[in-house]
Amino acid sequence: MIAELTIVFQIIGGLALFMYGVTLLRETLGKISGRRVVRILEKVSDDPIRGMGAGTAATVMTQSSSITVLTLIGFVNAGMMTFRQSVNVMLGSEIGTTVTAQLVSFDIGGIFWPLVAIGFFMKMFSKRERIKLIGTVVFSLGLLFLAMDFMKQGAAPLTTDYPFFRSLINDYGAIPILGILIGALIAGVTQSSSATTSLVIAMGAVGAIDLGPGIALVMGANIGTCFLELFAGIGATTPAKRTAVAQAIINVIGVSIFLPFLEPFSNVVLATSPDLPHQIANAHTIFNVIVSLIFIPLVGCLVKFCERIIPDKEGEVIGKHFFDDEMLHLPQAALLESERETIRTAEKTIDMIALSKSALLTKNIDDARKVMQYEDEVDVSCRDTEDFIDKIREEELNNEDIIWRIKLLAILTDIERVGDLASNIGEFVIDKLKNGIIFSKQGIKDLAEMFDLVIETYTTAISSLKTKNKDLAKTAEKLEDEVDILERKLKASHVKRVSEGICDPQADQIFVETLRNLERISDHADNIAYDVIMDT
Repeated sequence: MIAELTIVFQIIGGLALFMYGVTLLRETLGKISGRRVVRILEKVSDDPIRGMGAGTAATVMTQSSSITVLTLIGFVNAGMMTFRQSVNVMLGSEIGTTVTAQLVSFDIGGIFWPLVAIGFFMKMFSKRERIKLIGTVVFSLGLLFLAMDFMKQGAAPLTTDYPFFRSLINDYGAIPILGILIGALIAGVTQSSSATTSLVIAMGAVGAIDLGPGIALVMGANIGTCFLELFAGIGATTPAKRTAVAQAIINVIGVSIFLPFLEPFSNVVLATSPDLPHQIANAHTIFNVIVSLIFIPLVGCLVKFCERIIPDKEGEVIGKHFFDDEMLHLPQAALLESERETIRTAEKTIDMIALSKSALLTKNIDDARKVMQYEDEVDVSCRDTEDFIDKIREEELNNEDIIWRIKLLAILTDIERVGDLASNIGEFVIDKLKNGIIFSKQGIKDLAEMFDLVIETYTTAISSLKTKNKDLAKTAEKLEDEVDILERKLKASHVKRVSEGICDPQADQIFVETLRNLERISDHADNIAYDVIMDT
């Protein structure tokens, strides 16, 4: 009994170590190339070949088709990607997920120990983050091969000491439907088709499983990995639900197509390599590549089918923000989309300043009311974005992204305050009209000059944020100094006019408070510009 338990725990422990190694590798690759992955996904067009290429590249870099698809669901939920585009990318993710299986199908002997040692010392003793990250990648690869060795050692006795177990595995696995269901169950529990496929490869390496049953298990793993995405689609928007369902349909139909031809398919795979581990890995790759190629001309049909079974909801709002909680599975995507939402909110505050100028200088009550309406929208957007940024896991970000995450929260505070200040001016307009307060011609001219300079300062700061252009940020800082000088000058001129009876004394408070609010807007512009300049 003890021997049997040792075998079970060695296999399960090896699988657990493998999954940890994949997770560590994925997180580290995310820190290295996460931003690149997001840029690749954001540039996806309706062209299926390009979309498939993007999906393949993204999944290779994230080492997880589930992460890629969950991120796609987030993009579709946020209205940044169409359902059709997500299907194109999804086809590529099916191919990209086969890389891990190909990698671990190689028997590298005891080289995993040097990989673990070298990676560990690079990570522990280097002061440069880049070297630390590369060291973690090396360490993770060592763990993957070490885990494979553990699983092989655990499975080896099944071939020699417990032949009935081997017969049981192969007899059940030889029944294609049953083998597929078992593979789907294992992948569903582990939430990783790579882990399931690697377990089958390890068993194949010691002769504990034959090619036919191995192929059935691997095909089932493709279906099992869809469970998480289907669950994620439950509370999503209609297009995102379609994305989750489409992935399941692709995998189920793909398996169904191959099911009647498993024997000839096995014969083809046998010709690709003399080694069973490579044959299993090749079967996984060939299956996914062929299924993806089959679906390229059928994307339109798949899209229409999903739209038919999941119809549009009347009044459904899609793309309220540039972000969605499913993006949190890829923290770099979450951070970049938070930045985009921050910029979109900032651009709305630019409109608020321009509207407050129009409202105050032309007595336009409609513009004043728009400012008040926009202020509520800005508050909600800032609050939602801050809450979303708080959910982003810092431990999966590199140092540069961690610093930028903190700065984004500070920038959001500045933007929210700008919205409040523009709203204050809108309230002045309502008060001015109610009490019949009138500015002198020179007063109107001075306020127009102040508005124009502040709008230029703030717009320049937001442009520097959008482009990460430090020269623009420095220009914004210089403009802010000019605002301070102009405020003092205009305030002195106003006091003189009031004393000479040129300006209505009732206008004094609104005039001075408007200057003060505009000067404070420029202060917040200066804060934003400083964060851009100091961005590492």
